[in-house]
Amino acid sequence: MRITNPQITATMHNSMNGNSAQLGKIMQQLATNKRMLLPSDDPIASVRVMRVQREEASLDQYSKNIDNVSASLSTQEVNLKSISNVILNVRDRLLWAANGSNTSEDLAAIAGELENLEKTLFTATNVRDEEGRYLFSGTLSDTQAVTYDGVTETYSVTGNDKYRQAAVANGVLVEENVTAMNIFGAGMNMLNELHAVVTMLKDPLLSASDPAVGAQIRTTIDQLDVTHSDLLGNITELGGRQNTLTLLSNSNDEVSLVNQKIEGELSQLDYAGATIDLNNYQLALQATQKTYLKINELSLFSLL
Repeated sequence: MRITNPQITATMHNSMNGNSAQLGKIMQQLATNKRMLLPSDDPIASVRVMRVQREEASLDQYSKNIDNVSASLSTQEVNLKSISNVILNVRDRLLWAANGSNTSEDLAAIAGELENLEKTLFTATNVRDEEGRYLFSGTLSDTQAVTYDGVTETYSVTGNDKYRQAAVANGVLVEENVTAMNIFGAGMNMLNELHAVVTMLKDPLLSASDPAVGAQIRTTIDQLDVTHSDLLGNITELGGRQNTLTLLSNSNDEVSLVNQKIEGELSQLDYAGATIDLNNYQLALQATQKTYLKINELSLFSLL
């Protein structure tokens, strides 16, 4: 079979183009440190890399959620501890008011302090976060947790007792709030009892020795103790959630490290092997070019 000059030229061009393409690909791989420049370079590995990258994106979102929930829980814990301190101050003054030797002036002074503490409790219950959401309103974060009706002189819950949840790991949801209803009860008994005592103690005709006065103060103290116990329980629960978030964060970090290792093994370039391939294709390209030049120089006249 006779090979014509055009066939030889086409073969040489194809060889040079193929070697040049492979050479360019290896140089790009070396520049990017990526073994796979296109999914077609290794379809199976490409699919695995995409799965790992999707999981990494989810882990990144989980990490952000954990940070946000942790910050919210910390803010709530600080506020609950502040409410706890106010409740203890209220209790001290109620015990002082229960002393039967107080004068009406003494009771009025105690009533003034208790009234300020009552307002402080009301304000603390309706505290907002940096985004303007009411912390203790449940899922009704745009609504006050507790409201006061000046006509009936009573406190009532206007939030709900539902929990906001955030995804912090694959299939894991964490509750990110406590509610005023969890702390004070649906009837706001403690605040209403406290308000009633304050109103009673402000009466200038009140007698500290009146048994009814002592009975109402003791009832309020009992309600105060129940509420404070529930409050401490919520603080403990917040601490438990923080511990859970820490464990999940560490677990997610470990999974992320494994994913990075897998992705690196699948997609990162073997520099030693790529360098050898680069040299081989360079030699092949040079050899093809020299051969092509030699063949082009051949002629029947050169043999005469």
